[in-house]
Amino acid sequence: MRLIVQILNTYGFIMGMTSYLTIEGGFRQTRITQTYAVVVNAITLILLPIGFLKSAQLMTMAQWLPSYMWITPYVLFSINYAVIAYTLISRCFRDAMLMDLQFVIIQINREMTRTGKRLNSKLRQLFLVKTFTLSYLCLSYFLGIIVYQSLFKLPWSEAWIGFLVNLFLSILILVTYFYFISFWQIARGFDFVNERFKEVISDQSIGSKSQAEEIRSLWALHATLSRTALEINRHYGPQMLASRFDYFIFSIIYGYIGTVSMNYDQTTSMEKFYGALLYWTRSVDFFMNDYICDLVTEYQSQPKYFASKGTMSNELSSFLIYDSSTRLELMVCGLYPANRNRWLQMVASIVVYSITLLQFHLVMRNK
Repeated sequence: MRLIVQILNTYGFIMGMTSYLTIEGGFRQTRITQTYAVVVNAITLILLPIGFLKSAQLMTMAQWLPSYMWITPYVLFSINYAVIAYTLISRCFRDAMLMDLQFVIIQINREMTRTGKRLNSKLRQLFLVKTFTLSYLCLSYFLGIIVYQSLFKLPWSEAWIGFLVNLFLSILILVTYFYFISFWQIARGFDFVNERFKEVISDQSIGSKSQAEEIRSLWALHATLSRTALEINRHYGPQMLASRFDYFIFSIIYGYIGTVSMNYDQTTSMEKFYGALLYWTRSVDFFMNDYICDLVTEYQSQPKYFASKGTMSNELSSFLIYDSSTRLELMVCGLYPANRNRWLQMVASIVVYSITLLQFHLVMRNK
């Protein structure tokens, strides 16, 4: 897992999303990496509008797209560019919290090694699913251009523009992966605290002094995890607000474009399958962001009723009072909580606006 994260962090560095490299398990920043990130950001912000404009023009010339809906590709790519631009411009704010996150990761790894704890199977599965969706989306963006070029003999100039556009579109997916991994590490820490706390309380062979030391250690780690989670939420809040809006517009417009193109007689089965799989994979990928936030708040405030039985030491009593009075609220820019309920509400809104767009399409087609 560590190798996967290092590879994706290196890819993010190549794309100019961070000026930190992962070296020997830690984040490292130099003047060279800072300069490289600034140069790549500048090149991206200057050249990407040209690629998006050309891609929108090519899409409007597609036979399956009605003439009265010519503006939809321009709206989609304009929002894509705005979110990518914000992602690159706000890079320094996300980089600012990497060292704090690294400190927490080192703490968690040290404690898990000392106590012989293993990673929760549920967290392992979430990590693998998120990594799969990211890998599939990035590969499909790249391979889609190659397949289209070989099937439809696109001019190399158009194929090259499409490749660059799809390359930079992966920034939209990768930034949410970094968000997910940050909170995944926090969830891993909270899960360790909960499991270790159960062991400490239930193990009768641990002396009162050793138990008090363990509780104080877990208390300190729990408080550090809570502060770091709030810091991550604060730094990533505007970014995730922009990413959510981008996904919202993508789902509506891409869903409309997919529906119209699938009803076109010359659309091949491979194109239909590719488009549908890309759409639903992106949906699952974004759902994982809200799900991990839900999991963090669940693990952070997990009830500890079992510890209230029998006599309690001062440390145990104080920790239980702290734990019951501390509730983590991950609000995105103070507007709404990031959780599964919010994702379902967003899906309902996507369905409503998609139906409205299709109704407009049917009305205009019959005129």
